[in-house]
Amino acid sequence: MKENNLHVADEQLLLHASGELRSSLSAQIQAHLDSCQECKGRLVELEGRQAEFGEARRAWAADLPSRVEPRARLEARLAELAARDRQRGWLPSAWSVVTAHRQAAVFAGVAMAIFLVVAIRFRGAAGGAELVTAAAGRWEEPDLRLTPGATIPVTEGDICGGAEERAVPVVPVSLRRKVFEEYGVTPPRPDAYEVDYLITPELGGATDIRNLWPEPYQNTVWNAHVKDQLEERLHRMVCHGDVDLATAQHDISSDWIAAYRKYFHVDKPISGDASVDGSLPRT
Repeated sequence: MKENNLHVADEQLLLHASGELRSSLSAQIQAHLDSCQECKGRLVELEGRQAEFGEARRAWAADLPSRVEPRARLEARLAELAARDRQRGWLPSAWSVVTAHRQAAVFAGVAMAIFLVVAIRFRGAAGGAELVTAAAGRWEEPDLRLTPGATIPVTEGDICGGAEERAVPVVPVSLRRKVFEEYGVTPPRPDAYEVDYLITPELGGATDIRNLWPEPYQNTVWNAHVKDQLEERLHRMVCHGDVDLATAQHDISSDWIAAYRKYFHVDKPISGDASVDGSLPRT
């Protein structure tokens, strides 16, 4: 894998670390890790989180107290204190302490409720504003902070061998919802947006949230249908040897609209029905 801005998906890193990938893929990932400090650091972080989770789970299971014994001890202790207070004439004082604690608890509960209401209203207002902005075509290109692109280790032979037409993996519904949520499109709008691959799987793109964004179908010239043209053209160019795979991945992930202009030699999208393998010149 050439050095570029693309990174290995988290699930591929974990499968590599656990030895569950075939040797050729694992070797490619290891070669990438040797030259990519970001992926190497992310793998360390993922492994650390797994270890922490396992340790926390074991500790929780071992230390989980009985639901009966602590309550019985607490009730016995309270009864003992109440009897002693009655003997000493401190009952009003003891109850005042209890009342103070209850008042503090009620106050804390009310404060938390107010905080939640304000937070929900603020989030709802922000989400609504985000939705309006997105509907105006803001996400014709992804936010590269959220969607920098992610790939799986493949070669030209992997993506060009076999059948000419390959089925693009369906993005799971749960992952699509997360993408919509990440971009502030709430509630999800599958009627208005395609949760699209930044780097198409036909070019080695991964089914990873860092490679997905809600791309509008309409309300913008540079829409999902236009990007489909670029994906098909780049796939054909890679398979015909007109451009190498790493360059195609880099160009489409860095700025797919600029890549469209570069490979179609136009300033605006061509007709949606135009062929990408017709009379248009190649680079």
